[in-house]
Amino acid sequence: MYRDTIQFNKFQLPEKFIVTLSGNDYEITVNYNEVNDRLYLTLADENGEPLVTNEKLVAREPLFADISDANLPSEDLVMIDETGKSTCVNFSNINEEIFIAIDDTFTGEMDPDNTNDGVYNPDGDDTSMGMDDDDSDDSMDDEEFDGLDDFIEDRGDA
Repeated sequence: MYRDTIQFNKFQLPEKFIVTLSGNDYEITVNYNEVNDRLYLTLADENGEPLVTNEKLVAREPLFADISDANLPSEDLVMIDETGKSTCVNFSNINEEIFIAIDDTFTGEMDPDNTNDGVYNPDGDDTSMGMDDDDSDDSMDDEEFDGLDDFIEDRGDA
């Protein structure tokens, strides 16, 4: 997984820990309901005052999406399974296949055609990339690369 994740020991639930988001410390408590095999998250501020209580962890859904509170972290937290196989969050797949992740994807990142040319293209729109704006088709002479050839030969002798 290439995103930053918030992990916890699922074998010690409920688990309470501190995480720093948006430059502030937050207290997270993860609870497990054995009856319905679901996990819930409670978020409290640095003083232990609850901001969100028992938010159900849902696959591919952002946490706190329907809550508008300036005290919540500015980062988007989402339940992500980068393989796309998990359809729910439960005890067996949490922190194994699906993770609480800081969603720092950019618009169009998941579009399979976004990086056809291996270029970082945040919005997936090639029209404004300016790749073909260079009107100079000056080709370099081999003489300009002579120094590089010498360098490569010198390294081979070492």
